[in-house]
Amino acid sequence: MRPRRARRPKIDEPNVPVAPMLDMAFQLLTFFVLTYRQAPQEGQFIMSLLPPSPATAMAAAPAAAESAPASSDLPASLRTLPTTLRAGDGGRLAQVVVETTEIPSDNKQALVQALLRYLQDPDLPFDQTLIKVDPNLKYSELMTVIDAFATAFEQAKKDPKISFDELDPNEGG
Repeated sequence: MRPRRARRPKIDEPNVPVAPMLDMAFQLLTFFVLTYRQAPQEGQFIMSLLPPSPATAMAAAPAAAESAPASSDLPASLRTLPTTLRAGDGGRLAQVVVETTEIPSDNKQALVQALLRYLQDPDLPFDQTLIKVDPNLKYSELMTVIDAFATAFEQAKKDPKISFDELDPNEGG
């Protein structure tokens, strides 16, 4: 004879409907799959970035360097064309200053021509540039300026050497 087992009292378990939860999970999955938009690809451009060193003013260049053509004997800071980009309302490009010359910010061709004057002048040692960018400037505006620099370097038959730095809000302008 077998010993009798004690009967456990039957416990009422909550009845959780699984089908509506699965329906909701698939609806959410479908929503996210259908509304997903891949981020646009960023354009690629070839650049030789400069070391992060401060630029020296051209007034500090020795007199011999002023008349000599651009040479790798000159320090990088003297061969660097300083450019400043300032943002206006809404992150639009408000001011472009190449060395000490202000260029119209709405005219890409004027910027290319101004850059060509600096890059093709045999008395100026510039063969690279440092662009100081206002942190509020829109990315599309910066890409327009970079495109102008690429065009100018190509027309001057020089390798594009561009480096970037964030513009300090305390810098005069």
